[in-house]
Amino acid sequence: MRLTFLLCLLSFVGLAQSFDSTIKSKKTFNTLAYVNVSILNKRVGTSTNLEGKFSMQLEKFKSDTLLISYLGFKTEKIAISSVLKNPAAYKEIYLEDELSSLDDVIIQIKKKKYGSKHSLGLRKKWFYSRVGVQFGMEQAILIPNDKSKVGKIEEISFWVGKEEQLFYNSRLTWFRIKFYSYNEEKNEPKELLSYQDIILKPQKNEKEQLKVDVSSYHIPFSEDGVCVVIETVNPNPNKESDNQYITYPQLIYSRETDNRSWNRYRGNNWFQQSEEHRSTSAIIGFEKKYYIAPALKIKVRYEK
Repeated sequence: MRLTFLLCLLSFVGLAQSFDSTIKSKKTFNTLAYVNVSILNKRVGTSTNLEGKFSMQLEKFKSDTLLISYLGFKTEKIAISSVLKNPAAYKEIYLEDELSSLDDVIIQIKKKKYGSKHSLGLRKKWFYSRVGVQFGMEQAILIPNDKSKVGKIEEISFWVGKEEQLFYNSRLTWFRIKFYSYNEEKNEPKELLSYQDIILKPQKNEKEQLKVDVSSYHIPFSEDGVCVVIETVNPNPNKESDNQYITYPQLIYSRETDNRSWNRYRGNNWFQQSEEHRSTSAIIGFEKKYYIAPALKIKVRYEK
């Protein structure tokens, strides 16, 4: 009886064990911080800490795939069954550099001459989102180019608001900013325009404008516009085991008549929100439909 109990206990402990690994650059062997790690077909994931380490329980996802994505590196997919079969072989995971023509684009941008700054973006009626955004969620917003003139992006800013209902499991969030070209045919973000890892780090639960100067990164602004991505980043990935939490400060959203936003989780596939929101005017008495998107703006300089 005791032997049976012991065997069951050891079996349970084995199933509960976490898979621990460190992610490094294959080229430099440096560890990579805040890399997205997720289950391909589930909204479950984490990110590496400052030492490039992460920990996940994989047993119940043994028929799925581990998805690892990071700016400037090729996305890695690993069968979880392989990891469970030989975890020692994956104690260190190496990511390959993404080969692209971004350097050539930057050189061309540097050679051009540009005019004064112009502000563009979604800035209509604001309202607070009362739903905490899960760590690892990426929200993309298309900023159209109404002038159909090419240029470069100089600055990005967006607004966050104070979350009034903080409780014991509230988490401070940081925000990673990324820029993608727009694929008009597929109607979604396409290619990454910059490998700069831009992370804004608010420290308080308060309303403020977050702003960053990106002029030195030479990010192109094409005739199709640009997709700006805001990703929620956990400053302390070691505490990401809980399923129920709320993040702060929260993004301030705007109401838009056109559906220009997409979402995805930790480098997975993009999907566009299908839900239309409605507001009714008590004075005029009609219902108005709208979509929501993070309220942000960019400043661009057009080529002369």
